[in-house]
Amino acid sequence: MVEVMVVFVVLTVAMAMFTSTMASTARQRMTKRESAIAAEAGRRMFEVMRAGIHAQTFARFNASPDDDPGGPGTAPGKDFAVAGLAPAADDPDGFVGEIVFPSAGPVLREDGEFVALGMPRDLDADGEVDDADHAGDYQLLPVMVRLRWQSRSGPRQLEMFTLLANL
Repeated sequence: MVEVMVVFVVLTVAMAMFTSTMASTARQRMTKRESAIAAEAGRRMFEVMRAGIHAQTFARFNASPDDDPGGPGTAPGKDFAVAGLAPAADDPDGFVGEIVFPSAGPVLREDGEFVALGMPRDLDADGEVDDADHAGDYQLLPVMVRLRWQSRSGPRQLEMFTLLANL
């Protein structure tokens, strides 16, 4: 009888460990799926920016609607939705994706301190870093795409960086 009880306890502990492992694997699968959706959305947004007219990229995707090429409010702007991901609970604009430039716009300056985007940097390729507005003559455009979403395991974030160049 004692041996049967010991076997029963061992099987119960083993079953609890197996169940815990399966639940953990399911959570990790969901986290990986969400991360893949976010990464693909970031890559897709970079491709959308690359596919457009380089000289209009900053104006089309910055925070200011006043400098939109087709008139105020006609460009996509800095925020974008991502299908399959819910915005973070503390996100005031309700969008998962955000495009970040070295300056919010409509002014693009070379002398800003934005280390993540490699700033300060010579954006107009004239050999000097100055404090002038280069929204109309940049050749290089550092861009960050930030994605913030609410996961089952809590808030998550992914940041992706690139340098768009007019070659």
